[in-house]
Amino acid sequence: MKSASLASPSRIPARSAFTLMEVLVAVAIVLVLGALIFSTVRALKQRAHKQVAAEKMKKLGGALTNYLNQNNGVFPIEDADGQDTWANAAKPEAKDVWYNALPRLIGGKGVGDYAASPSSFYKDDNILYLPGADYPEKRKTVKPEFAIALNSKLQHNDPSGKKERPKLDQVTQPAKTVALLEQGCSGEKRTLEVQKKNDYDGSPKGNAKSFAGRYGGKGHLVYVDGHVELEEVKNLLTETGAFPFPQGDVVWTRTPEENPNQDTAQADGGKKKKKDETNKEEPK
Repeated sequence: MKSASLASPSRIPARSAFTLMEVLVAVAIVLVLGALIFSTVRALKQRAHKQVAAEKMKKLGGALTNYLNQNNGVFPIEDADGQDTWANAAKPEAKDVWYNALPRLIGGKGVGDYAASPSSFYKDDNILYLPGADYPEKRKTVKPEFAIALNSKLQHNDPSGKKERPKLDQVTQPAKTVALLEQGCSGEKRTLEVQKKNDYDGSPKGNAKSFAGRYGGKGHLVYVDGHVELEEVKNLLTETGAFPFPQGDVVWTRTPEENPNQDTAQADGGKKKKKDETNKEEPK
């Protein structure tokens, strides 16, 4: 017979808390999972933006082809007379500026049609609005900000200095020659360090120096024949920020023999002048 005085078997005390190491491991796991989720969401969002941009650029490429067919091969005007403000975009004489003419050809609204309600310009139903672009909140209602631009290197001046609209028969390689590109908005992060801050100005005209690679360093180009390609921005400029010359698979001028680096100072100077005049009009 067992004695009643024998002690009962010892019990392992219940665990009441995590150790510091376990807490740190749990936090690390949460951070890693959070980073993976954030990276996945960002990638999916970027992919969606890229798809939207590709679809809109293809529509603009088709509109450009139609415009050239209807206007004896003459290209639309690259920008408005004076500043590209909402008011100037709405003037009747701006009907052939590309940002009015091309959207209207395919049943959309031109920039001038948004003059009464500028905020409506930055909506998904606008063919010129790209959701992947970084539009500046403080400036976008003062004047339209363009995430798409017409290739300014196609533009020539006649002997008197007046702008001469390019013609299709002057472009010797339409399938290689850029017509439209994704343009950097003012304040948007530059894709390459060799691109200057002033080149990303959200204007309706631009070139490789203002080409924005919003999708992993890549952006869309519309070629004169209407087709669209996704291009690496780093392949379109040299390490010094110049255009590669001789030109290869991507041509910025009317013929590959033209040097796109010539008259850059004149073009940039004119762009800077327009930009300075615009800044004067903006409220402080």
